[in-house]
Amino acid sequence: MKTENINLDRLVGNWESINLNPTVIIYRSGESYLLSVIHMNETSKQASPATYEIQEDEDGFFINYNLKRTAISHDTKLDILTISALGDYIRN
Repeated sequence: MKTENINLDRLVGNWESINLNPTVIIYRSGESYLLSVIHMNETSKQASPATYEIQEDEDGFFINYNLKRTAISHDTKLDILTISALGDYIRN
């Protein structure tokens, strides 16, 4: 099943989890779009980003998160980004 056609340019920016998961930043690097998950160390208050290239196949957009295919979808009406392993995000 083909998902809706996502315009990755529209997803560029900072996204905040509504489930208190790590903040996500999407940005462009050359021809690639990258998604960084910003993990905060509660003790040291240090941020450590983990960055993944956004890829596309016949099922839609995804990243390889923790060695698993993790789907990315976007509700354009509500402007909600969904990352299957992390839940829903709103634009920050």
